[in-house]
Amino acid sequence: MFFQPSFNPPRRLPEISSGRVTVTASQNEGNVRSYFRRSECACSSRGTAERGSIRGLMIAFLAIFVGLSGRNLNAAESADQPTIQQIRSARDEGQFTSAAEMLMRFDETAQADLSLEFVLLVHEAKGHFSDDVIDELLTRAVDSLARSELKPESLSQRLLICTFAATHFINQNNFQIASAILTKALAESVSVGTDAPDQRGRQLIQLAMKTAWSELNTGQLKNAETIYGLILDLATKDGWRDAVGADRELAMLGLAWATAMQPDRTDEAVKRLYKFTDTFPTHSDAPRAAAMLIHCLEKLGRKNERDDAVVNFLKRWPAHPLADQVVLQTLNLPSSESQSADSSELAATLQNWIVADGDPREWTTTLVRRALLFAGEKLPPPRFDSLLRRLAAEDQTGQQTSVLLHESVESGRSAIAEQIAATLISGDLAEASGMSREAACRWAGRTGRWSMLSLAAESTDLSVPDDRRTAHVDRLFAEALTQTGQNEKAAKWWAHLVDHRGASDFATLLRCAEAAVARADIAEATRRLDRAVRSLEETDSPDVAPQQQTVRTALVDLLAGELAVRKADFSAARSHYENVVRSPASTPALRGRAQWMIGETHFMQHQFEGAIDDYRKVEGLDPGGPFVAAALVQAGKSFEQLGLTREAGDCYSALLGRFADSSYAVEARHRMASLPNSGTGNVNSRQGSGAKDASPDSSRLRR
Repeated sequence: MFFQPSFNPPRRLPEISSGRVTVTASQNEGNVRSYFRRSECACSSRGTAERGSIRGLMIAFLAIFVGLSGRNLNAAESADQPTIQQIRSARDEGQFTSAAEMLMRFDETAQADLSLEFVLLVHEAKGHFSDDVIDELLTRAVDSLARSELKPESLSQRLLICTFAATHFINQNNFQIASAILTKALAESVSVGTDAPDQRGRQLIQLAMKTAWSELNTGQLKNAETIYGLILDLATKDGWRDAVGADRELAMLGLAWATAMQPDRTDEAVKRLYKFTDTFPTHSDAPRAAAMLIHCLEKLGRKNERDDAVVNFLKRWPAHPLADQVVLQTLNLPSSESQSADSSELAATLQNWIVADGDPREWTTTLVRRALLFAGEKLPPPRFDSLLRRLAAEDQTGQQTSVLLHESVESGRSAIAEQIAATLISGDLAEASGMSREAACRWAGRTGRWSMLSLAAESTDLSVPDDRRTAHVDRLFAEALTQTGQNEKAAKWWAHLVDHRGASDFATLLRCAEAAVARADIAEATRRLDRAVRSLEETDSPDVAPQQQTVRTALVDLLAGELAVRKADFSAARSHYENVVRSPASTPALRGRAQWMIGETHFMQHQFEGAIDDYRKVEGLDPGGPFVAAALVQAGKSFEQLGLTREAGDCYSALLGRFADSSYAVEARHRMASLPNSGTGNVNSRQGSGAKDASPDSSRLRR
């Protein structure tokens, strides 16, 4: 998936929105008091009969403002129903629980708007009711507004009720109910079309912004979208423009964000994100909106627009923290999209950012790896070295290094892969972790770059401890020396692994024994082989597959046969080799090698007829294998020893015709030329060019 910004709103949005919400419950209560106080004065100037009582003035105000007379309020009364006067008396006398119970009973059948009665009761009973009771009373207050007609002159009072109730629910972190109340108040304000009531209009916007942000954070996306949309509708009205003020830009961003976070609204989100970035290009949250726009365009499959948006982002905000994520996710696209052409504007912009504009100190290890892969050839040497040191130091598992080398080869950048691997394998990077170096060594071994490993092994002093050289690095160095024919040096490394590294796995012990059998004295070779045999016996358990165990046994027999040859115990050697030939788990190559060695034992004992018979069996066991050519030249020598020069010539001729490129061809050509009455013309004409050179390991046994 392409870049997807955090589903949290832009960071600046909650700070500004919540910071501006200064309306508290106590302030709304003050508004209630001042509102009623002004009403009392108005009533007093008209000379009402309740002039001597403040509470009477409030009641008179209620009757005048709401347009209700005592008759209207009591119209629904019955013999068992409380009257509005009883409710007010209970409230005035401090019997708040009784007043609340009566008011709610009265509300069940009332046709009049009782919203101010509920609000006044909550205000007067401050500290007496539980939150649950206040919740119920204020919910009824808001619901009661539906019983009165919405008029321009009543908007201020209705906003007072709604903001008072919403403030309570916000303070209780009950944004769901606050959202419903404020959505109703905003919708009424939009529909009335009158100017915003001075302070109450601004309070409404502040509360709405805070609530919308909370809904956005808690995943109530449709609620947030509705509130932000209504705020923007009010911002288009002359009478509300000042009340909305600077919150317009945040509301526009919030609207776009809430839309983008809804999976089925991506197309609409793109339009709103474009509108925000075009309207407020210098806004501090414009980069976040641009990043979300890139994600939405990718989601819609609009790749050309996405590429343009990425280029625009990196050119306008190259140092923004989100630039790292935009670049990383763009580089993670299929190469046909992110690297389609070096001359494309997207590729050029990415490369320029990696080479010059980006700050590598802030990059993740993954981004460092992707940057080396994408722009490695174009990076200045100091920046290349810096990025490689960073990757090698932070890659504590070797995974990043392994992936980088693999992807470099897959994308046709083998030169970069070899440069990175050689640097890590050499140990020249002091900052490199042991696992990063091991990953490079594993890659070199896996891809057959043994010379790279052997060079590093030759320059390494085994007597100097190095924490960055893991046991597996040592094993690969030893294997590289073996593969490149440096058997004497390899023997030291294999011995080091067993004696100092404590390696006890069968594969390492076998390699150590093989090196010792080839180079060490008889006693040392015997000791090493015995250790491999013990390991073979110790691993003879259900955990090891029978087939695998049989193969191991054949390999041990092969080494035991070679050691017996060194001891000149040819009978014992043939017995071991015959075990390999008969083993059902032996590969054709192993059988061919063992059969050739059987022939060699006869040859060394001057039993040439027996040697010829055994050499002839090699091809049947491993047709075209590496020991067929060796068997032909050795059979030719055996025939020479028996004075059968014509048969010897046939062997040499067959070798030159089938294995002209093998290492044995030179010797065969030389020996054939020295045969009595021999000529080379016909032989040369029969030489092929497709044979491969594959010398057997025991070349010391050739004659």
